[in-house]
Amino acid sequence: MTAITLPPRAAAVVALHLPANRRATAGRDAARQLEALVHEAVSTGTARQALLLRLSALPRALAQPHHLRLAIEALEPLTDADRARLFVLPNHDAVVVWRGAAQGALAASLDRLDTLFAGEGAAPPFQRLALPDDAEALLAAAADSLNPPAPATPPPPRVPLDEAALAALEAALDRADLTRFARRRPVARLLPDGTMRPAWDMRRFSLPELAETLAPGRDLAAEPWLLRRLTRTLDQRMMALLAAPRELDGAGPFGLALNIDSILSPGFLRFDAALPPVLRGQVVLAIRPDDLAADPPAFAFARGFAQARGFRIMLAPLAAATAAAFPAEACGVDLVQLRWSPELDFAPAGLVLAGVDGLEALDWARGRGVEYVTGKAVR
Repeated sequence: MTAITLPPRAAAVVALHLPANRRATAGRDAARQLEALVHEAVSTGTARQALLLRLSALPRALAQPHHLRLAIEALEPLTDADRARLFVLPNHDAVVVWRGAAQGALAASLDRLDTLFAGEGAAPPFQRLALPDDAEALLAAAADSLNPPAPATPPPPRVPLDEAALAALEAALDRADLTRFARRRPVARLLPDGTMRPAWDMRRFSLPELAETLAPGRDLAAEPWLLRRLTRTLDQRMMALLAAPRELDGAGPFGLALNIDSILSPGFLRFDAALPPVLRGQVVLAIRPDDLAADPPAFAFARGFAQARGFRIMLAPLAAATAAAFPAEACGVDLVQLRWSPELDFAPAGLVLAGVDGLEALDWARGRGVEYVTGKAVR
């Protein structure tokens, strides 16, 4: 039987899909191979460049298998450098060793990492190293990966939000400058030639950061009815922020996620009156499908009320399992947002595909004629 040798990046990605025991063995083998390469470079005086990517420093939420796989794939330009070798260590740290400068390939890989982790905080830390001068640092990385530190004590569980805590949080919101929690997530239009063009930005407040600052230790999502009350309060603050004098001068198309009650409130009328004429027809309002399901007549009235003023309506977010129950045309909306996954096998009309974090999802969208995409791969 002929042995098949995978390219270094492909071999590393395959290793991430192995069962836990085989993945651990592959990681130990990689650490020992890295040690052998370093010792050889020192003994022969061979010059090599290296990049140490500290994937073990990622927070747990960003260290799931698909995150690690995408991070390894981001190193693809660098793995094409001269004599490149990629090592994925037992703690998931990745080391690429190569010959020559390869500045363009290095810049391309680091740019991909920045794009991948955009919106999630900084990309994982990395070190530029050179052999044989930095042999000690690479040997330490290999040794540390074989002898990981004892697991840290887990943080105490968060306490569910209750009415008293919500009242205190709402009072804090009245005093706080919420602009520091305001975030934008771009949505891009996929053009027929496969390129992307900015379409609009979804504007929102970061609930995790807001909770950590104004309600530390509280789980905002534990009680859905209290969370809904909180989001209505945040809706009003966002609309008031956008209705401030000259706030929208020069602004491009954007979107907001709003509750039905918020669309029918006086605050929405003030926001609507503040919209510059150039933005008429350029603002997307995202409404949750459970709002529609809970009160279809109220949804229909709010939808018609907003559409009559030139707003586009999007149902978001939809799950693949329930998307068939909310077709855009039957619901009278312009768009529906659905998160991509490898198992997704249909593209409904008016689709905004979320979770587009890499080339696989982008290729899926292009192959099915999806017009709008959002996620880490969207710039």
